[in-house]
Amino acid sequence: MKYWSMMLHLYQPPTQDLEVTDAILKSCYLPLLKILSQKSGFGLTLNISGSLILQLHDLGANEFFDLVKNLINDGKVEVVNSAIYHPLLPIIPEDVVTRQIEKNSQALKIFLGIKTTNGFFPPELGINGKVINLINSNYIFVDESAVSVKSPIVKYGKKYLLMNNRKVCDLLREYPKRLPVEKIVDLIKQNCSDDGLIVTVNDGELFGHHYSERLEVLSELLNRGEIKFIKASEAINRFGMQAPEISKIFPSTWLDHKDFSMWNKNALQKEYLKLQNLIYKSLQNNSDTLTLDLFDRGTSSCYLYWLSNWPWWHPALVQKGAERLIECTKDFEAHKIYEDFLDKMWKYHRSGKVEINYKEYDKKYKKMITKKYA
Repeated sequence: MKYWSMMLHLYQPPTQDLEVTDAILKSCYLPLLKILSQKSGFGLTLNISGSLILQLHDLGANEFFDLVKNLINDGKVEVVNSAIYHPLLPIIPEDVVTRQIEKNSQALKIFLGIKTTNGFFPPELGINGKVINLINSNYIFVDESAVSVKSPIVKYGKKYLLMNNRKVCDLLREYPKRLPVEKIVDLIKQNCSDDGLIVTVNDGELFGHHYSERLEVLSELLNRGEIKFIKASEAINRFGMQAPEISKIFPSTWLDHKDFSMWNKNALQKEYLKLQNLIYKSLQNNSDTLTLDLFDRGTSSCYLYWLSNWPWWHPALVQKGAERLIECTKDFEAHKIYEDFLDKMWKYHRSGKVEINYKEYDKKYKKMITKKYA
């Protein structure tokens, strides 16, 4: 028997248009939850970001909340905590990390009735030693690149770290055509640990939003007798005693970008972070919860991700994030940086460089994918 501990991350940026969130609710979240409701004999782990929860509440998505609560009560899923607005934790201040973790915990309690959580999902699987020590959870999902040991579960102090298997994760999110179930099953068998466990972390939006047929794929996988899906806590109970102990954590994410360069490399990303850091300093003595919440909404990793232009580029979404930041302060220097940033971003948008990078990325990516899955 092979055991698969699958975690699905459901999330939308805090400045997402509600029409978009509603469309994804109908194409992905509800069909996914209904499939899980119809199945039995499995366990799955979910991260439902507080950012998404608040949007679904505004949409009156009662069916979503009822389905999740029923799945929890039936023992089919467990929900882990995170940071509410999906910041890249290693590059934001420690007090912002702890505040957003607490706010996410409160959202889970208020809207899903979850009083306590045992596990944690760091956005983008972004961690370093500092972040791991800030997270007060029994287990944390991280990428396999975070440690030097090849094992699906390791012990770091009193915490368990569950290692995302990159090969299986990438297959689910990258495979360019209809994904054969047998291809996944074969890869699972090849990559399981000696005791038969594999751990993966993927966006829930893969199933029904990014790829419509992946819902059918997941449904078929849940029916496979040779693979048993188990919740993260079950994986720890079953395999945790054999977990090797480690003492070093490498800075890492689900992508191979040294020093978090996907989110902090180019001039526009650095300018956004400069604005974010300046406003953070101006709020040191500010205890107004609404102001702090505006700031937190401006720290989502998505704004930096969509500034990368490799290939992702979405200046309108980024501007909404910057607007949340600048609403927090009347500081003259911050407003000057804000205006300069917007001017540079929209000039870049009109420069033609965006399309050049799209083509360059497509050329390299398609070549890589063709070779990888030939």
